[in-house]
Amino acid sequence: MARFETQFPPYHPFGSRTLRSGNQGTDVALVQVLYNTLVDTITPVGVMGGSIPVTGRFDTPTVNAVKRMQSYFGLVNDGIVGPDTYWLWGQGIGRHTTYGGPVFGSRMLALGDRGGDVTILKNRLNLFRYVTVLGTPVTDRFDTAVSAALKLFRDDATANGDTGIRADPHVGFAVYDALWLYTFAGGRALLPGRNGLDVAFIQRLLSRLDFYTGPTNGFYDAATIQAVREFQRSRGLTVDGVAGPDTFAALGQTNLVAAPRPFPVGWPPGAPAVDIVSVPLQTATEDLHPYGSAAHVRNLLEGFESLNVTGNALPDPGQFGDYNGYGFRYTDPQTGKVIAEIPLIAVNTVGDWSGSYSPGVKTIPPGVVSVLPRKESVIPPAAPVILTGQFR
Repeated sequence: MARFETQFPPYHPFGSRTLRSGNQGTDVALVQVLYNTLVDTITPVGVMGGSIPVTGRFDTPTVNAVKRMQSYFGLVNDGIVGPDTYWLWGQGIGRHTTYGGPVFGSRMLALGDRGGDVTILKNRLNLFRYVTVLGTPVTDRFDTAVSAALKLFRDDATANGDTGIRADPHVGFAVYDALWLYTFAGGRALLPGRNGLDVAFIQRLLSRLDFYTGPTNGFYDAATIQAVREFQRSRGLTVDGVAGPDTFAALGQTNLVAAPRPFPVGWPPGAPAVDIVSVPLQTATEDLHPYGSAAHVRNLLEGFESLNVTGNALPDPGQFGDYNGYGFRYTDPQTGKVIAEIPLIAVNTVGDWSGSYSPGVKTIPPGVVSVLPRKESVIPPAAPVILTGQFR
């Protein structure tokens, strides 16, 4: 059993069930990691909000994150991960099942197996250095070349800190999860109407090759189609603007790196955020005894800083007036100017709240953190300070 499955049990194949508030397991953790990868990739930064904790629990921050992603891509924002939402990560289930099935991840694969899930396995590996072993044409047969490519992939995943993947020729749950964590396209052909993380990944690759000059927005739009057509023409492929197996393999020939590059991800813990400074927030309201903290995180791996604020055992905000939530205000200690106001999200039913401020730059200035009650998404000027603390 690999480290991911050890930390986020129980194991559920990604896409094997509809996910909603209250669920727990490896598939929930993958939703959280893939959401974070998407929001860190889409430009402009912050258009879908900030990253969320990877806990393996489908909690309130995860529900809200899924809603933001669904709204961005034009889906019904119900916060539930069903077939159309899985589709944004390139996982085809139900009516979206690709390459004739079976669904990717729904069975153990071994030498001699055939099916659409083998095609997907090859596609995902072909977009990285493993293309030198697999190449084209891409068939639906699990052959010795697939075994060789998987050995290289396992070695790379282990070097990245994902220890515990068994060194055998099969594709089981640990390998499937590693593929979701470290490869980002190949689960479907890309054509108009198919949007999501895999499109953003292809946009990044085409941008590095100077075929695509637009934003990394995850939409398979006219500019992306044209870039794919120009790339196909340059490689002597059929020029149809559809990114399929042959195009994936040709792109992989330009991206001879080990997964999980070129995108950083919030996993595994073998590549953690560093330089974390945390200070307690002091109670600022008489006869109130909650506690909280504010952590300044400098993540060298992914190149960003964030301010993560929590308040624990906070009472019903309505006891302070016409309020229905909490937020935190970050102000300049010299001028009193507000740097940011961020809503806090209820984590559970016992008064725990959390929120994060990430400005998209590498340095967060010194400031004062104040937790206050809010009305909807607004912190009124006269709202009482509940907790407070000063950074640096």
